[in-house]
Amino acid sequence: MTALAFFEHRLDAKITQGATGGPTVPGRIKRYTSSGRLSQNFSAAAPIHRYDVSHGLRSAADYQTVLDLWYVVMFTPYSGFRFKDWRDFTATRSNTKLTLISGNTWQLQRRHVAGSIEFLRDIVKPCASPAIVVYDAGGTPLTASVDSETGIATVTGTPATWTGEFDVPVTFSDDDWVSSSLEVNTQNLHIMSASIKLEEILL
Repeated sequence: MTALAFFEHRLDAKITQGATGGPTVPGRIKRYTSSGRLSQNFSAAAPIHRYDVSHGLRSAADYQTVLDLWYVVMFTPYSGFRFKDWRDFTATRSNTKLTLISGNTWQLQRRHVAGSIEFLRDIVKPCASPAIVVYDAGGTPLTASVDSETGIATVTGTPATWTGEFDVPVTFSDDDWVSSSLEVNTQNLHIMSASIKLEEILL
């Protein structure tokens, strides 16, 4: 099977700003004993983010934008596209980290901390603008070049944190577009009566 290319296109911000959704845990198995005790098996190493963009469609033009993108993703050699999650798109020095890949190349990561425990999530679709800035542990900017298509940084020195913005790589969850219908509320306002679901793809 031929590997698909990724479409480096971000869905319109005015549409994603009205989206709902967030991270989910794929593959979690829950079992309850007869006494009601819960046991859990977490098999996934990373979350999958899922979204519904139907709430962000406020006009016929918005509807056509997403429909056109569905055709492009489903019938051209692309696996997915960029999505701006308005709840979590800003990288700061307090919520980021980098992990060494080899030599002077490092993977950008988003850092989630609770107490003394941290979870690092790879960021593979950083934004080219605003420019990514990489810092050492003392807060001094380092010379670095960042691949906006992979989130891999080539750095002179030892990086500790980074700043900028990032997207989530997603694709359409459903094969059928006909599950969604367009209803006209007024002359200018169009609302989706059904969901248009997106899911993160791990690259």
